[in-house]
Amino acid sequence: MRLQSNQSGFTLVEVIMVIVILGILAAVAMKTLDSGLETSRVEETRRELDQLALAISGNPELFSNGFRTDFGYVGDVGSMPATLDALVQNPGYATWKGPYIKSDYSGFPDDYKRDAWGQMYVYSGSTTIKSVGGAPDTLTRILTSATSDLTANAVTALITDGAGNPPGDSASRVRVVLSYPNGAGGTNDSTLIPNSSGMVTFANCVPVGNRTIRAVYVATDDTVQTMVCVLPKSAVQSSLRFPGALWAASGGGGSPTNLQYVEGSAVVSGAGNADLEFAIENPTTGAKHITTVTLTYSKTAYYQIVKWGSLTVFDNSSPRAGSGETVAFSSGQTIGGYGQMITIQVTNFKSVPSGVGSDVDMSSTQITATFSDGSTITFTTP
Repeated sequence: MRLQSNQSGFTLVEVIMVIVILGILAAVAMKTLDSGLETSRVEETRRELDQLALAISGNPELFSNGFRTDFGYVGDVGSMPATLDALVQNPGYATWKGPYIKSDYSGFPDDYKRDAWGQMYVYSGSTTIKSVGGAPDTLTRILTSATSDLTANAVTALITDGAGNPPGDSASRVRVVLSYPNGAGGTNDSTLIPNSSGMVTFANCVPVGNRTIRAVYVATDDTVQTMVCVLPKSAVQSSLRFPGALWAASGGGGSPTNLQYVEGSAVVSGAGNADLEFAIENPTTGAKHITTVTLTYSKTAYYQIVKWGSLTVFDNSSPRAGSGETVAFSSGQTIGGYGQMITIQVTNFKSVPSGVGSDVDMSSTQITATFSDGSTITFTTP
C-alpha cells in the first residue's frame, strides 16, 4: 500500500514577498529611528543653548530677599564673553566668579561648546549662539536684542537729608558713587555730583547685576549706602537719605557764586606746626581764574611759600608775606566748576619777615583767605 504526503512548502514567490515585506518594515523602522534620533538631538541642543544663555546673562528666576541673585558672566564681568571658553576658564579677570557652566562628561571638557551632532557652536561675543550640526537647518539662540541691554543700563538716584530736603546749594559737597564691573576685569567707582534738587543719573553705562551706590557729604563725611538691582534694558530709580536735617537752611535751592572752604580739610604739620594746608572747591557752574590770595590771621607770622595743588605759585624767603598782605601768583590758576577741589599749601611760617626767627605754630588759628575773584573763606585750624 502506497502512502501519500499532504505536507507542502513555501513557494519561491512567497519567500520573496516575505523578504520584501521585511525590508519595507526595516526601512520604515530605520526611518522612524533616524527621525527619533534627530528629534532627540534637536531637543538636546536646544537645552544646551538655553544653559549657555543662562551662563552668560544669568537665571531671571533666581531671587533672594526681593533681589534677583543670578546675572551670570555679564553680571560679574560687565561685558559679553569674547568666547565660550571664558565661561569655564578665567580670562584673567579679578571680577570673574565662574565657572558658569560645566561639561556633562568628565572625559569631554569641551562638551559644553558642541551641539548634539558634535559640531562647535558658533558664537562671536555678540547677541546669538548658533548650532549648525543639523544642517541645512540651523538652531539659533537669541541672547538679547542688543548687548547694550545687558551692559549699558541707567541708574538714577535722589539724594535728600533726614527731613526730606534736597541738598540745594550744598549739592557741590555731595559725591554719589556707583560701583560696577568695567568689562575688563576691574571695577569702576563712577562718581557724580547731584544737582540742587538732589538728582543724579549714571546714564547708559551700568551692567546688569546688584550694584552698590553710596552718597558722601564731604562737609561732615557722612555716608549712606544702598543696593540697586539693575535688570536688562532698564532705568533703575533709587533714593539715598542722610540722617538728620543737613540742608534745612539751604531751602532746597540757591546757586552759589563763590569759592567755598572744604569742611575739615585744614591741617597743620611740619616742624613746629609751621605748615598749613586747606582745600577749596568751586561749586559754581563755571571755572574761576585766580591770580592772588590774601591771608588774614591774628598771629605774628610770615610765610614763604604758597602752593596751588602741587604747583608753587609764590616763593619769597625774604621778606616773607604776612597777615593781610595780598600775594600775587607767579601764574594765574584755574579751578573748574561743578565741585572741583584744589588743595592750597602755605608753608614755613616764621616769627619775622626775614625768616631767621623761630617757627610759628599755626594750630588753633582762625584764618580768612580772600581770593582775586572776591571769594572769601574762613576756617579754624585744628
